[in-house]
This record gives sequence, structure tokens and C-alpha cells, in this order.
Amino acid sequence: MHSGRRYVPLGLAAVVLLLGLLATAGVSVALAQKERRSAAQAMDRQVDLAQAAVGGEVQRYLDTIDTIAAALGSHDALTPAAFDRATVRVPGENLAGATAVVFVVPAATAEVPAVQDAWRATGATGLTLRPGPGTDRHYFAVYGRQLDGRAPAAGGADLAAVPEVADVLGQARSLGGSAVSTAAVDARDTALPPAQRRRTLNLATPVLAVDGRLRGFVLLGLRGPDFFGGAIGSVLHPRVTATLSAAQEGGGLLPIATVHPIAPPSDALQRTRDLDIAQRRWRLEVAADPHELPGAFTDRPLVAAASGALLSVLIAALVHVLGSRRAKALVLVRAATRELRAAGREARDQAALQQAILTSVGEGVTVVGEDGRVLLQNPAARALLGTAEDAEHLEDWPAHYGAFRPDRVTPFPAAELPMVRALDGIPVDGVEMVIRNATHPDGILVSVSARPLDRSGGGPGGAVAVLHDITALRRYETELAQFAAVVAHDLKSPLTAVHGFAAVAADALGGVPPRTGTAGAALQRVRQGATRMRDIIDDLLAYTTARDAPLNVAEIDLRALVESVVAERTAPRPAAYLSPAVPDAAPPAPSVWIGPLPTVRADAGLLRLVVDNLVGNAVKYTPAGVAPRVEISAAEGPDGVRLEVADRGVGIPDEEKGRVFESFRRARALDYGGTGLGLAICRRIVERHGGAIAVEDNPGGGTRFSVLLPHRTPGGEPDTGEGWERLQRPAAAVRAANHNVK
Repeated sequence: MHSGRRYVPLGLAAVVLLLGLLATAGVSVALAQKERRSAAQAMDRQVDLAQAAVGGEVQRYLDTIDTIAAALGSHDALTPAAFDRATVRVPGENLAGATAVVFVVPAATAEVPAVQDAWRATGATGLTLRPGPGTDRHYFAVYGRQLDGRAPAAGGADLAAVPEVADVLGQARSLGGSAVSTAAVDARDTALPPAQRRRTLNLATPVLAVDGRLRGFVLLGLRGPDFFGGAIGSVLHPRVTATLSAAQEGGGLLPIATVHPIAPPSDALQRTRDLDIAQRRWRLEVAADPHELPGAFTDRPLVAAASGALLSVLIAALVHVLGSRRAKALVLVRAATRELRAAGREARDQAALQQAILTSVGEGVTVVGEDGRVLLQNPAARALLGTAEDAEHLEDWPAHYGAFRPDRVTPFPAAELPMVRALDGIPVDGVEMVIRNATHPDGILVSVSARPLDRSGGGPGGAVAVLHDITALRRYETELAQFAAVVAHDLKSPLTAVHGFAAVAADALGGVPPRTGTAGAALQRVRQGATRMRDIIDDLLAYTTARDAPLNVAEIDLRALVESVVAERTAPRPAAYLSPAVPDAAPPAPSVWIGPLPTVRADAGLLRLVVDNLVGNAVKYTPAGVAPRVEISAAEGPDGVRLEVADRGVGIPDEEKGRVFESFRRARALDYGGTGLGLAICRRIVERHGGAIAVEDNPGGGTRFSVLLPHRTPGGEPDTGEGWERLQRPAAAVRAANHNVK
């Protein structure tokens, strides 16, 4: 009998050791899976960085040739000196991979002698045009600047013989703007092995005279490996391999270049992303060893496994010792029981005080026990979590409260909850999750920090978590980042134009005799750039003040307000707005129909800004050469007055309708420009009046915007402050000032 009892402690120790090792293995596997997910997220960030870098570099190169084309088009006579002045700063623009910038002129076969004589008369005295066979459309290189250190090629070569160059020039001509060619193998590398042949690209943009006539093209040649390496070589991690491919003549994709060419292991992470840049299809392929990505893999699984195994062995040994020494164990148990009873009495004495403190704290506090059951939640936590009923267990916590990852789609795994990690002894700070349920249908962003309960005083084990609503903070951070990006991007282009055309005007006026015509055209472009910058600043001012300016609600004659806005929007555009690229320098006159309109209660300045933005968009987003058609009507119902502005313009894609009211959102930014703030300002103003704004397709083509203005605005009658007088400038005062420009 005594012999059988002797093996009981040993068996119990073996069971404890087995359970400990199983738990350690589970924790190690969970940590390894988490690090794999971290590696995937780090890989996605690398792909996003590479995509943004490639797109930004291509746009920077296109902006450069657009600026050169604008400078060349402003000259009455395009001489070699004028070309040198327009391109002298190109080598300093740090255009990686750029080989040469060339001015190209088109000509039919019958026109070649006349074109040659014309350009010799402008100063290209040694120019000999050499048309290639097999085509009647030729593209001759007249002027050029070599950017790769090689000797400049002689002028007069027919670039129509190069398929990808002829294609990009034809595309630029048909688009009336910048274009990118298909990828091709460098003609100078055809004798090399395929693996050593470099790929090339060409960028082209038309050169328009002041009267809108096509004078030629600016062509920029690129070596693919140098361009791609310069674009993302410093952006990607050195252990991440990336390959960029572009469409090639005849279909398919041709690899342009590879940066950081490292052979990835068998378990490498790989990503493929298709890009649409400058009307061309590109493909970005990224691969990396997950163990090489920054912040992806650590030694935590190994440490956890070793620590867990060691702890299991120690606990098993302790169980064996305790089981072998029953008397000593009983003494220890009695002593522990006395300490627990004393701690219980002390806890009961302080329970009322702790409850009062937790009830008064403005931050949400959640306490869980060692078994994962929710022990306590203060009123602030229940308000943040959106329900008065507590979850039974941490496993039920995400589903019970509607917890998601910050992407708002992926349910938050229960195993990764901060309270679960704190129960494992790991302090956690600032874990973000979205709570979306019936109380918070749109979801709120909550930051959770958790700590293991301090057991130094003999208290029970568990974890405590503090919840903080950071929805407004993230929204302001996002808007601030977008604000800075828009200011930096949208002001850069007009500033570049102002600088370039000011230099052109200075050169024209400093000549002997002065070229007043060229100077006048350049100053007109300067004035256009200044007008564009002022419009951007006015939009930003209206956007930043639309939320807080006081409302001055009164009875408004809606028809008089609409007619005033329409009169301004349909008036002839002042000279500072007109583009010399348009032959007749005047768009077709808009056609506006105004139906019966009632009186409404609203702030006159704010409502005018809403109507001005909607009518302005209806006129602006119309295909070139087509007269805008706008219909404005209103209907009065039990909820208020519904104002509708419909057009027959280009419309809004279905995938963009749900996002057009977001700040800095531009559905057709490349075609029509703008800051993307107009509709965001409209939504802010309408919501401050207690109304709503929506968009839908207009039957027969175009877009229909609907604005609901309630009979009574929230908050009753406000004071009659003058806070919105300064917002009249974006809608009316700016245009009135522009009409006075001579």
C-alpha cells in the first residue's frame, strides 16, 4: 500500500510536466503565427512604398517634360538657343536613367523639304531631314540634349522607324498631353546576351504654340534599370527584391529592371501588383525572405518555448517535492490560507472605495480574472463598448462587442486581445481596434492598454485594461496629413509654371529688340498660375473654417440666390482663367434651366457656397467642346426642402459615388484638376444645417446631386455674427476680383 502511494507524486509530477510542455508548445506556435502575419504586413508595406515611389517618379518625369514643352511653346521662333535655355536645368533635376531630351517635329513625306527649310531658317543650319521608308508620317529629331554623357546625336533622324517611339508620339498627339511608350530592348544592346540587354522607355508630350497650334513634341529617353533603381532603390529594404515590368509592343509584359536581385528562399513572401500609370499597364513583383524583413521575426517564440519548458520542469519538480513531503506541504497550505484570508478581509475593506473610483474615472476600465472571465467593467467602459451586458469570457469578447481590426473588416482574434496577452504576463500598450455594434453602427476606434494585475500584495491574478476612444484623434491626424499632402502637391505645379514663365518673360523683355508678344503670353501663364494658387488657398480656407464658423440662419429667397450663382458661373471667363492651348480660347456657353424654387431657412453665405460648388462642378465636369447643361429644381416635403442640381456631364463612376464627399477626394483629378474639397465643404455645411447630401446617376447621362434642407436647423436661432463674411471670397468675391483683371 505504501509502495503504491510512493508513485503517486511521481505520476502527478509527470502529468504536470506534460501539460506544461503542451501549453508551452501552444504559446510558441501562436507567437510564430503572429510573427508570420507581421512579416506579411511588413511585406505589404514594402509593396505600397514601391508602388508609390514608381508612380511618383513617373509623374515627376512627366511634369519635367510638360514644363519644357510649355517653355518651348511660348517662343515665337524656336531657335537652338531657346531650346538650350529651356533644357539647361534638366541635368540638375536628378532624373535617374534619363538618356536624352529631344525636340521632335512631325512631317508628311511631301512636307519634308519645306519643314527642313523652315527649321534651317530658325537656326538649325546643318539640319538634314532623312525620312525613313515605308511610311508617310515621319518624326524628325531637330534639337537634342544628351543627359548620359554621350556625344549628342546629329539632328534629322526619322524616329518613326523606331516602333515604340512612333507609338508614344502618336499617343501623345491623340491625347493632347503626356504619354509613356511601351518597353523595348535598347537598340545598342541587341548584340549582347538576352540577360545583359537593357530595357528602355520613352516619355513624350506635345509642344503647343501660343495660338494652340502643334509645333512638335518633347521626347525623353529612359534606361529602365537606372530609372527603376533610382525610383525605389533607396525606398525598399536591401533584402527585398523587386522587378518592374511594362507593356511591350505586340502585347504582353517586358521586365524593365530588378533591384536588389537576391535569390529568395523556398518560403519567401511574394507579392504581385498591377499598376495603371500614364495610360500604360505596369506590373510590380516583390519577393523577400520573411526572416530578413525589419520587425517581422524575433526570438520570442524560442524564448517562450525555452522559458515554458524550464518553468514546466520546475513546477513538476515542485509538485514532486510537495507530494513527497506531505507534512511540509500541509504547513505551507495552512500558512497560505491564513494569508489569503487576511488579503480577502483587506480587499473587502477597500472594495467600496475602489468601486467609487472606477465609477468616476472617465476612461474605460475592464478587469478579467485568471480564467479569462470578465470580473469588472466601469460605466465608461460599457459606454465605449456599447452594451450594458458584460461578456462571459474573453473568448466571447470580440463577438459580443463587435471588435474588429483597424481595417474595419477583419474580426479581432480573441487570442490577440490585450487582456489575453496581459494574462500571459506581457504588458501591452496602445493596441487599436474598432468597436462596431448597434450602439456604434459606424464604429469607433479604441486604443487598449493592458497590464497583468500586480500580485506583489498577495491579490488575485488577472489583468486590467484601459480603453480610450481615439476616433476623433485619428480623424484629425488623417485630415492633417491629407491637408499637408494636398498643399505640397497642388501648389507645386502652379509654382513651377510661374517660375518657368517668369523666366521666359524676363528673357523676352531683355532681348534686343524686346519680344513683347512672347513676354505677354508668358505673363498670361504666370497670372494663370497665380490664379490657380489663390483658388487652392481659398478652397483650403473654406474647408478648415466650414466646421466652426457661426450660423446666421434667416429666411432666404432660394431662387434669387441660385440665379445670382448661375449668373456668375455662366459669365465669360476672365483672361487669367483661359488656356492658350484652346484654339478659340473660350469654352461653349453653359445652358442652365431653373425651376420653381421656394424660400428656405439657412445661412445665406454657407448655402451660397453649397450652390456655387454644385453648379461649378456641373459646368466643369463636361467633356471638352460640349456645352454644359444644368437643371436646378426643388421640392418641398414634410422633412424640408430638397434642392436638386443635375447635369449632363461626364458622370461619377459607381465605385467613387460613396467617396466623393470625403476630404481631398478627386474622382477625375488627372482630367479636370481641383483640390477635392468642394463636395467635402458641401457635406460639412449641409450637415451643420441638420440636412443631408447625396449623389446618383442622372437618367440620360451625367450626375444628380440632392440636398435636403430641414425646416428648422439644429440649435435654434444663432447669433448674427459675421464669421462667414470671409468665406464669400471663394464663391463670389474671387471671381469679381478676377473680372477686374486687365
